[in-house]
Amino acid sequence: MSAATVLENKGEVLVFDADLAALMDDIIKDIPDTQLSSPDHWVPGLDPEVSKNPYKHFTALRKKSGEVVQYIDGKYGDVAVYNPFMHDLSTPNFAVLGYEAIREMVKDSDRFINSAAYGQHTKVQVVNGIVPVNELDGEEHKQVRGMFDRQVFAKHFRTDFGEAIVAPTAAHLCQRIRILLGAGEPVELNRDLSLPLLYITIGTIIGVPLERIRTLVELGDAAFSGARDPMAAFEAIGKLAEFFTERYEERKAEEDLDSGDLMSAMSKANLDGRTFSADEIVMYCRFLLPGGIETTWRQTANMTLAMMSHPDQFDEIVKNQDLIPQAVEEVCRWMASGFVVPRIAAKDTQLAGVDIPAGSSMVGVFGVANHDERIWENPGAFDIHRKRIPHLTFSTGSHRCMGQSLARIIVTEALRALTQHLSDIELAITNSDIVTTGLQIRCPNAVPVRLKAQ
Repeated sequence: MSAATVLENKGEVLVFDADLAALMDDIIKDIPDTQLSSPDHWVPGLDPEVSKNPYKHFTALRKKSGEVVQYIDGKYGDVAVYNPFMHDLSTPNFAVLGYEAIREMVKDSDRFINSAAYGQHTKVQVVNGIVPVNELDGEEHKQVRGMFDRQVFAKHFRTDFGEAIVAPTAAHLCQRIRILLGAGEPVELNRDLSLPLLYITIGTIIGVPLERIRTLVELGDAAFSGARDPMAAFEAIGKLAEFFTERYEERKAEEDLDSGDLMSAMSKANLDGRTFSADEIVMYCRFLLPGGIETTWRQTANMTLAMMSHPDQFDEIVKNQDLIPQAVEEVCRWMASGFVVPRIAAKDTQLAGVDIPAGSSMVGVFGVANHDERIWENPGAFDIHRKRIPHLTFSTGSHRCMGQSLARIIVTEALRALTQHLSDIELAITNSDIVTTGLQIRCPNAVPVRLKAQ
């Protein structure tokens, strides 16, 4: 399976023959258990209770100490967390907790910048001196974002991606789940739907043949193990760069860079004479792993948990699929997978009345800001009929997530497939037995389901 064969045949959908289905089945069965839950729950310094319920702890801290709280001796106030971006703590570090304070921080790119904001993470993302777009500022950021927004992730690309790749893949995975359930086999939606949906679809649009997706999954597991094994993560990220370099050189030698996939789109992008170099193409293909696959599969997992733990609302969507878009937005607000985003103070300034020295590192706790009770009534409740207020899961301003349209398409099509093919499933355990953890990235550890009793 390749994006070339899919995207050139607009109007047709992916057909999963027996060989393709068997290959997908093998990939799913081989997913490492370590990859199916939060990557940072057991990191030393992170209070396990904060990992389980950051909303409670950070909201209490905001009410007690204000919207901006300094990090001292491993804690924001009395909330113990590790240093998620491995910032240099010889300069002050602050958590930003309120909705309006975070909006001010991320929209003011003169006072708060992205350069160096990702701390030690930057070292493993750079390829031959090239820094990814989320760590750029100023004119260079504007140019690169312009190429992605107008050309690489153009509307026709997103439409083709959703219709020709995501929708049929989600449908196939849900049909596979129904077969398993009908045979009395256990089903867990992280393994059987959310994670494989992302690796297969994003791998396809990058230009990775399905038979090599298993390698991508293995490297993804290691690359996201940084909290528990930094050396393994560093080595895996290096191997990912080698993997995509090899793939790009293969495609180039075969004159196969006109296929409609992401690698092809980046190869042809040109904005006022600015093009992507081979190193940039490799770096952005690799960057999609943490930036696209890992956060979005977990956002999809959060969606499945929201649906299964709120069966009345799931049934409403089954009966009225016009509710899907607002349900997706409520999922993203209620349980953001990407929970924190960094910035650096470019100058001496103030935020929410707190003095911020130049060079200070900032950690915006977006997921908690999405539960700011001054913005949303009863914010901890999941409610697909809630009045629409822009959440912060994909940020805002010039550095808003450049892949948010793709992420929304994936979560949307996963929900649509659930309602069409698995409308009669329910949690196989009680709500209270579901454990959701993580600080940097949050997701349920497992979402086991079964068919409802007839």
